[in-house]
Amino acid sequence: MNNPVQGRIPHAEYIDPGLPEYRDNPLISALPRIYDVKQVVEKLRLKPLFDAAERNLDGRLRVHTIARLLNRFFQPLNHHLELEQKISLILRQGYLSRNPAQGAYHLHLQNGYKRVQDEDLDAYVFDQVRSSANSLSLFGCSGCGKSETINRIFSVYKQAIFHPEYNITQLTYLKVECPGDGDLDELCLSFFNEVDRVLHTQYSISHGRKKLGTKRLMASMCQIANLHALGVLVIDEVQNLNEARSGGAEKMHNFFVSLVNTIGVPVIQIGTHRARKFFQRTFRAARRISGFGSLLWDRLPKDKQWQLLLKQLWEYQWLRKAEPFTDELGDVMYDLTQGVMDIVVKLYVLAQVRAIVTGMERITVQLLEQVYDDEFKTVHPMLAALRSNNLDLIKQYDDLLMPDIEARMFSMTSSLEETVPENIRSEVSTDKSKKLLALLLQMDIPEDIAIPLVDRIVRQHPELSVAALVHKVTEYTADISKEPPKINRIKRTQWLELPTNDLRYVYASSDKNNVYQLFKEQGLIYDLKSG
Repeated sequence: MNNPVQGRIPHAEYIDPGLPEYRDNPLISALPRIYDVKQVVEKLRLKPLFDAAERNLDGRLRVHTIARLLNRFFQPLNHHLELEQKISLILRQGYLSRNPAQGAYHLHLQNGYKRVQDEDLDAYVFDQVRSSANSLSLFGCSGCGKSETINRIFSVYKQAIFHPEYNITQLTYLKVECPGDGDLDELCLSFFNEVDRVLHTQYSISHGRKKLGTKRLMASMCQIANLHALGVLVIDEVQNLNEARSGGAEKMHNFFVSLVNTIGVPVIQIGTHRARKFFQRTFRAARRISGFGSLLWDRLPKDKQWQLLLKQLWEYQWLRKAEPFTDELGDVMYDLTQGVMDIVVKLYVLAQVRAIVTGMERITVQLLEQVYDDEFKTVHPMLAALRSNNLDLIKQYDDLLMPDIEARMFSMTSSLEETVPENIRSEVSTDKSKKLLALLLQMDIPEDIAIPLVDRIVRQHPELSVAALVHKVTEYTADISKEPPKINRIKRTQWLELPTNDLRYVYASSDKNNVYQLFKEQGLIYDLKSG
């Protein structure tokens, strides 16, 4: 049972962990070294693939590039770094009392075997066995990035490591979801299934039979955790315990305490604010379960970290009229999302999709507000509560019901052909057009000239090769350079599509009763008195 499947689990590679108490412990020496802050930021950061040339792709393709932000964007902030440091410490400290090189690991196994036989978590053979494990709780509103951050932090570690010298398959971390009814049997079965998934074992068959009874399942779960030197057990969605059947929450919490204090396995509990009151009350009676206390994550404050996040996110625009981040856009984003990270990213994604579908091809304040009103109705009550700063009101909306963002993206895109203006739609309608457009842009022909030019030349000469089309473009540009320049008249209905520094855009987007004052504040009107 303890031998890894050949070729699937990497063998341990030992490094100097830098401290004498860690140095002679193979379970710690097989972990990555302890990184400094800059290294942690680089390890945790996720950057989606991005190429500015992709802005010239067909709208339907660009929707797929925008979707990268949903799963491939993560910007580490200060509270993420604090959590990483605590996990790094909990993981290594928990192994101090389970060192296989000094026999402590085997003493834990002997005690575990006794507990399985007696079906009693308090049973033991060797009373000198000690626990160096601690625990941690992470509470926060839905959408603030708790689970995603945990996943990013543990992605730095190999989840399974085989130690040939000690015949131990080490499991550095395991994450299971807390059962909604507080059923300990279900927790144990979920644990066995997850261990089987990672280690390719069959514990769900050999140990995961409900007829064995709760006490036997719990003792077996603890023994498997020790057998595989489990570094940290992560229990997600612990707020479910508040709605557990009578006594379920207390029993589950007592089991967590036993895991930490008796078995020696660190536990991290993750949940919404709804679970905070219960756990803070019960933590007072636990010796080690509250060793690292609780981290409370709320919405992001509107500070330098918020500015950093938005500036990083704004770099990923697949819009043809992409404009830089401004303080005004940042203020509106915060007002609409209230700093809830999941909503921030999803609003930014859907705004880009809407900009493509409507042909605007840029993000404006009006666009953000419209997308928020249309696509985020399910979270309006919660966000309104956050804006009010009324704690009693906020408690009524502990869990956010996030919109099905992927479905909305592709629903919006399905009407792309019907809603995009003809001149925009045809600009990249064929592979030949795309290649020709890319070549013209490389020739430093401005995009606003290249796009209609490609559309005209390809429609007039669909039979020609790309090379021949380039020649036609050269002839055409040479001919029109001899003609007097034509005035490019823009209809008033199109003024909102102009760059934000264009006077026509400023006029169209402002309050018509205060246009003069607005122009004056922006330095667009000369003050005769000052002259």
